[in-house]
Formats: sequence, structure tokens, C-alpha cells
Amino acid sequence: MKKITLVYFSPTKTTETVLRAITQGLAQSMEISGAEITAVNVTSPKIRGTILAPFDDNDIVLLGAPVYGGRLPADASDFFKKLAASNTPAILIVVYGNREYEDALLELKDVASACGFIPVSGAAFIGEHSFASAQIPIAMNRPDENDLKQAEDFGKKSGYLLKKTKDLKKISALEVPGKFPYKEGIGQGAPDFIKVTELCTSCGICADACPAEAIDAEKGFAAIAAECIRCCACIKACPEQARQMKDGPIKDTARWLNETCSTPKPVQTFFAAEP
Repeated sequence: MKKITLVYFSPTKTTETVLRAITQGLAQSMEISGAEITAVNVTSPKIRGTILAPFDDNDIVLLGAPVYGGRLPADASDFFKKLAASNTPAILIVVYGNREYEDALLELKDVASACGFIPVSGAAFIGEHSFASAQIPIAMNRPDENDLKQAEDFGKKSGYLLKKTKDLKKISALEVPGKFPYKEGIGQGAPDFIKVTELCTSCGICADACPAEAIDAEKGFAAIAAECIRCCACIKACPEQARQMKDGPIKDTARWLNETCSTPKPVQTFFAAEP
């Protein structure tokens, strides 16, 4: 195995941060140089319109996505389903906002397996919740230093497992939490929950950050509610803090999460057993 490829959907960059830390440990344990590491950020709709070349047994692929309502984001899942692999080892990562990840990691494992990957390890990390703010903190500033150290260690352990396994096809099936049929996802579309204040300078950064092309530049950079996936990337990306969450059901949910999910949850890791 000579190449590492990261394929991830990460509107607020928490998933990307975790995957890069995992890759550091993986590359070290596998003795793979930085020149042989590629990152494919499928957050952008333009990138999701491309088709990646098939992966083979010379590759190691990291697949990562945030968790929305206990499921993978549909845009991420739809792209991952287009991947093609042939006995390619895969490391699977979901990142959730300190509530629950429910069926997301199982869903990612099932998608990867159907594409021809062999899942060898998986993990659920904590990331700052999409709805979090300074006023309503939910898993703020996670992944933190300790999370990233655990991510690097998880990458090393995954690499050591790969080095010890002579025939991946004989490795035991990776077991991860979750249920099938999966719970119903949140889907596309949201209440009109984002307001644009007079601080907006029409810089367009929010539109660039949006993974769903749900920002209408001709209408004061307002969110297009029918297309919104509630990732809040536009709010977090705004350099002027001109985008804010309105009072209403989404903000009420943020307050509920702040009250009920304040105890920090640990990273969870899973490994396939050697034959």
C-alpha cells in the first residue's frame, strides 16, 4: 500500500481536521511520505460533480463526514456511493456534535463495503456542533488537542493493523454501532432560521462556504430555505459575524442541546480483527 487518499465532506472543517490528524499517524506507521497523500474535499458541489479514478489494493482511503440527525449528510453519502474500489482498505470517520451518532457510522460502513472497500477501522469523534455559538456553546472548540492526539493514535493503530494483515480479504468484518433500517434523516430544506444583519459587506464568503448552493447573492445573500442543509457553514464562515440564527425552532434546538448534551463525550474507535 503506497498511497493515502482522504475523501471528506466537511462544511465547518471539523471532519477535515480530524482526518488530517489521523493521516499523520497512519502515514507514520505505514512509512508513507507526504507526496503520496491526496485530499479530496467533496464539500463543494463542483467537486461532487467529478468522478474519482477507481481505487485498488495499493491505496488506503479515509472516508469522513459529519453526522446530521444520526445519519450521513445526503450529499456526502451520494458522492461516496459513486466511488469504486477493489479490495481497498478503508478507514471510516464520522464527527458529531456531542449528542449521538446513531446510524451514521454503520451507514458509512455499508456504503464503503458496497463500493468494494474493505473497512478495517472506524471511529466517531466529537466536533463543535453546527448550531453552536458563543452564546449557545455546544461542544465548543472540539476537536481539541486531546481529540487530535487520539486521532493520530487511531491512525497509527490502523496502520499497524494493515501492516500485520497479509490478506485483507480474510480480515473479520468491522463491527460498528447502528441499526438497519437506518433512522430517517433530516433531508434537505429548513425553516427560515438565518438572518443577515447590516454588518454584511456582500463579500460572498458565505456563498463560497455553502455546500448546498443555498445562498442567494441577488437577495442580500439570504439563505434559500428549501435548499439549506442546516450545516451553518455560512454563519461560521462570515468574517463580519453578519449572519445570525433567528429565534425559532432551530435556535430552540440549539438551546436544548446546550442544556442536555453538555457532558463531553469520548472518542469511540473500532477495529476489524486480524484473521
